[in-house]
Amino acid sequence: MIVNVPRIKAAIRRAVAWGFHFSPIPHWRHRGKVVVLMYHRVLARQEVVLQSVQPGMYVLDSVFAQQMAFLKEEFTILSLQQLLELWQSGQWNARARYCVVTFDDGWLDNYRHAYPVLKKAGIPATIFLPTDYVGSNQWFWPDQLALLFKVLAGRKVTPEAITQLRQVFLDYLGAHGGPCIEAIERGEHVTDHIIEQCKQLPIERIQELVSALATRLGVSLPQERVVVNWDEVREMSENGISFGSHSCSHRILTTITFDEVSAELARSRQVLLEQGVNYVPVFCYPNGNSDAGVQRQVQASGYAAACSVSMGVEGPAPENKYAIRRVGIHNDITNTIPLFSWRVFGPVPSSV
Repeated sequence: MIVNVPRIKAAIRRAVAWGFHFSPIPHWRHRGKVVVLMYHRVLARQEVVLQSVQPGMYVLDSVFAQQMAFLKEEFTILSLQQLLELWQSGQWNARARYCVVTFDDGWLDNYRHAYPVLKKAGIPATIFLPTDYVGSNQWFWPDQLALLFKVLAGRKVTPEAITQLRQVFLDYLGAHGGPCIEAIERGEHVTDHIIEQCKQLPIERIQELVSALATRLGVSLPQERVVVNWDEVREMSENGISFGSHSCSHRILTTITFDEVSAELARSRQVLLEQGVNYVPVFCYPNGNSDAGVQRQVQASGYAAACSVSMGVEGPAPENKYAIRRVGIHNDITNTIPLFSWRVFGPVPSSV
């Protein structure tokens, strides 16, 4: 008998979430606290089928609409600027439950699917933009890799192809390349593992790997735009959406030099100011990676605060204003209101 462990875990999570949601606990949780939610993509179901999207990167548009309705009932929803002002003034209501909605990366689907819901409901939100990508046809490299592995998964992998791919992985991933090829031969999914390995590489090497894989597979990398443009940003700016910096190039700041970090911080902020958008002086670390040195640079560059991906909620005085904790929301674990309630009000897990 084959035991499907993930399915059993999911069933247990649903049962616990249902019991929690209909208990008295959510009615008193987080009073005097602020929950900063972290979204990435909001997609229609057919888009998930057609695209190569990691499970932790999206919620369905129908699910998002339900979640926003739930937030309006349960929280005082603030803009990120309003949260900064409350922290500054100290005028914090100890009985209120505050919530802030944020999005990372500036995906075009934020404009197409999330923005209409937010506008209709009158809910403010902040989108963190990697400014080099805005209005361009450039894809983030993890999505390029995911697409290439989706193509690979749909093909019969010949011994010749394995030999060619093995060399590519050894060239760019070193000792990690062999196990990846062995997993591919067994028919296992390796996309997430390889993306995590690549995060340790310089961006130039990652781009070379993507190009080499595309060449080996005979695939042309996609060119359609997946990030918002400045006209869309300005339209959203007029209707309750603010914008913060997510760097220029979306490189992981802990893997580049001090001067490169400074340039990312200064140039992305300047671009946002020049574009005349509804700017909020808050930075968001690409991939969530920062350290004390990077946080000092963010502060010195004129940002009032910065968002991390560390799981948790904040109070009237944040523990570290340059590593604001957030609650990550994605479809596979929050696709019903009881599951969403459990994620938002339940015990804080150890990771996003």
